[in-house]
Amino acid sequence: MASGNFNQITYAKHSHWPGERIAALARDWLLRTDPERLICIGRLLSAAFAILAIYLDPTRPNSLLYESRVVLCLYLLLSIGVIFFPLRNSFDSPAHLFIHVVDAAVVGWLTFLTNELASPFFTLLPFVILAMTMRWGLKGATLGALTALSVQLMVGVPDLLDGDSELNLFIMRSTYFVLIAATLGYFGAYRERSRQRLAELAQWPTSAVGEDRVSWLRILLEHASRVLGGPHLLVIWRDQEIESGSIAYWTRGNLQLVDVKDLGFWHRHDPQQHAALAKNSEKLNALFAELPELAAKTGQIEYDISSAGFSTIRFRGCVFVISPTPMPDGGAALTQIIAARLGAELERIALIQAALSEERIRLARDLHDTVLQNLTAARLKLKLVSEAIPAVAKAQLMEVGTVLFEQQQCLRKFVEDSRTTGEGGLVRLGEALPDFLKVLEARWSCDIAFSIGPELVVPPWMLHEIMQMISEAAANAVRHGQATRLNIAFTGAEENLDLEITDDGSGVSKDANPQKPASISQRVAGLDGQLTIFKTSPGYGLQISLPIKQEYRSCTQ
Repeated sequence: MASGNFNQITYAKHSHWPGERIAALARDWLLRTDPERLICIGRLLSAAFAILAIYLDPTRPNSLLYESRVVLCLYLLLSIGVIFFPLRNSFDSPAHLFIHVVDAAVVGWLTFLTNELASPFFTLLPFVILAMTMRWGLKGATLGALTALSVQLMVGVPDLLDGDSELNLFIMRSTYFVLIAATLGYFGAYRERSRQRLAELAQWPTSAVGEDRVSWLRILLEHASRVLGGPHLLVIWRDQEIESGSIAYWTRGNLQLVDVKDLGFWHRHDPQQHAALAKNSEKLNALFAELPELAAKTGQIEYDISSAGFSTIRFRGCVFVISPTPMPDGGAALTQIIAARLGAELERIALIQAALSEERIRLARDLHDTVLQNLTAARLKLKLVSEAIPAVAKAQLMEVGTVLFEQQQCLRKFVEDSRTTGEGGLVRLGEALPDFLKVLEARWSCDIAFSIGPELVVPPWMLHEIMQMISEAAANAVRHGQATRLNIAFTGAEENLDLEITDDGSGVSKDANPQKPASISQRVAGLDGQLTIFKTSPGYGLQISLPIKQEYRSCTQ
């Protein structure tokens, strides 16, 4: 008995009314039908039923009945012709405008021949608006409405002036054409927007793996915001392996990123609980209240909020879409798609970072076991040789030993940094460069003067690139220009870090064009920067401009 009840309930749950089944079949048939063929069939049916109607119930005036039938027969032949010999242009090609102008002209001529404003053939004009909306969306609806109003104006003005005015028909039909154009225009605009969003989703930046997490999140959230129409985005996610997580807030083109390792915070704001509270602004306000870095960005505007959760092997999180205006139809589905994509990207970047960390550790181990050991052995051999030679040669060997020691220290620092598996923070140029510049001074026997603006910070990977560029510039100045002094100046702007390097060397001749150093040029290009070469008197100058994102100053690492 229980089994029978279960089967009965299951059947009732999955059964449908006959009307729903028929509606589903009709919908599927319409969606599978070629829209060009649908328009052609509509034109043919309109012409055929118009001939039948005028045959069963002839229109007035009877004196023009023959001409009306001739026009309808020619229109019927045209309708049959475009079915068997359709235009080869694409569905939304402007070439189809000609045939719709013919449709409007035929309807206008028929209404003129058959009782003008009171003609039954006026009901065919909406077909022109419908067909043009299907082809060109909102633009087609507007153009179709203007065409219908123009036809009515050309036919209706003589009717209004012949003494038997039908002004009420003129007003009501004009209003009808405007309303149907506005209604169809909405659906046309919605279809165009949906098509645009699907195209943008298809262009999701799958290769968006920046040099650091901030750059990567900026690329993804900027694209997601563009797909959704530019709202604010709040993404919270928690690592399911360790008790920590992050919160990213994208607003007005800026990204704020906060890392939270407080277990109590994640107990109060678990992403899975927030995902079920799309319209609960109190929970969202409580979240912002605990994050002063983000609370100042919300403002006092009433927002429309939608959310969607995601869960992967390692992360679980939630995406909030915070918009000052109501989300359009389909916004919730887009939010779910974007949440799923962001979850997949978080998982992917975690795997990539794990692979990179493992590769760095392997490389560091290899360097430690080979290059560092070999440098140590070379220094010991130099020390032994220096003990058995004259003092003059001994001093030169000591200089070589100093260079080897400096390189050994650089490699050792690289090994130690590579063994650190964390993402690292930001580095202050004013604290990181002085020791490095002292090493360069000793290596190349030249004076280096530098100036650095306050609070200039960069990621560690960018600091490494900057140090390599300075090192290459110093080597070129001494070896090729016999320079004895370098001047290095850093300045920072809103979105750029400018570096100027000048020397007092021989530079280049007056007639020669200065060539960009290949190594420095490649490094600058890799950072999306700009390199400019200029002459000084005496010497040679480099002007380097590197983009530096505002998040590096504002995000909490």
